[in-house]
Amino acid sequence: MLVARPKSAVSLCPCCGCQTGRVHSHYVRRLADLPWQGRVVEIRLHARRFRCANPQCPRQIFTERLPATVRPKARRTTRLGESQLAIGFAVGGEPGSRLSRKLAMPVSGDTLLRMVHSAPLPDFVAPTVVGIDDWAWRCGQRYGTIICDLERNCVLDLLPDRNADSVARWLKRWPGIKVVARDRAGLYADGARCGAPDAVQVADRWHLLNSLGEALRHAVGRHRHNVAAAVQIMASVQRPKTGSSTLPPGLAQLRADRKAARRERWDEICRLREQGCPTSGIAQLLGIDRRTVQRWLAAGGEPEHSRPHRPSHLLAPFEAWLEARWASGCQVGQQLWRELQQQGYTGSRVTVARWAADRRAHADSGGAAQPHPTWKAPTRRRCAWYLSRDLDQIDADTRRTHTTKTA
Repeated sequence: MLVARPKSAVSLCPCCGCQTGRVHSHYVRRLADLPWQGRVVEIRLHARRFRCANPQCPRQIFTERLPATVRPKARRTTRLGESQLAIGFAVGGEPGSRLSRKLAMPVSGDTLLRMVHSAPLPDFVAPTVVGIDDWAWRCGQRYGTIICDLERNCVLDLLPDRNADSVARWLKRWPGIKVVARDRAGLYADGARCGAPDAVQVADRWHLLNSLGEALRHAVGRHRHNVAAAVQIMASVQRPKTGSSTLPPGLAQLRADRKAARRERWDEICRLREQGCPTSGIAQLLGIDRRTVQRWLAAGGEPEHSRPHRPSHLLAPFEAWLEARWASGCQVGQQLWRELQQQGYTGSRVTVARWAADRRAHADSGGAAQPHPTWKAPTRRRCAWYLSRDLDQIDADTRRTHTTKTA
């Protein structure tokens, strides 16, 4: 408990503003304050009542005001109220009450909610630069529209649907809007054109970069045969002199068969497309997903599938045990996986089967180490990144990466 007294000898009347020093009486105010060393603090404030010196003032007696410390009739200091209000905004009523009790600032959940409801709202300033984009009420099924104030970096409104009329009605409520940064969808363009005809429509940085990246990836996909030719040239230059293949014959034949099957499917898609068959009809006739057909048509051909060599970190603690079991004659992936589960392994059966296949291919090659290529073909995303960079930056990044790998 702390005891406090005001130092000023005079006070101002809250009704007429007249200054007076005529004390009428004293009383004690009990105020809750911020904790000290984890202890609840209460201030016993010896306050005063004054007589107003203005005979025309309708309020003859008033209580002195301490605006920097406590509001009139309040039972907590201003700084304690601000802290509890912040807790109420952050976590709500009952959770905020439990947190405040832990922080030695006890308050009920209902009081926190009343403080939140009575908190003053910030002054609203009419927006002049707004951003419009879609957002998901439920991803993939229902979408709405979000409108933000880009000058103050805050959300202005959430519209229940993604419709040009809704956007136009909202924009008409604020005729002072000068710039609309929108998604590149046509419905937002129509809504902005109708609701704010004098505003300038622009695309924000994220949508510009995203559209550029998609365009570059599609361009690389249409010319992926040239990328594959470059890969073959680099592989022929850096192929070891021994001429040994990095893949076992069975796996190489399997990949060749799958590549031929993809080529046949692409030829069938092209034939049906030339006959005027829609995308959904092609997908139904070939028994594949409609999105797959759209993706292949946008890329200009069938995709090139490649699985990078990624050793599993889950098998690292069991490598010695696996090598011992392999040497003892157990060379079946299914059996190894069952025994590994008893050892505490939590990975999938496919991972163990892939390890067994690699180990078997290593044994078939006579125990020689299978060299991995030193130059890897760039992905479509990587090629798009190369196209958006300067040549000097690409060379510098390549040298830095090579130095890091060889260090």
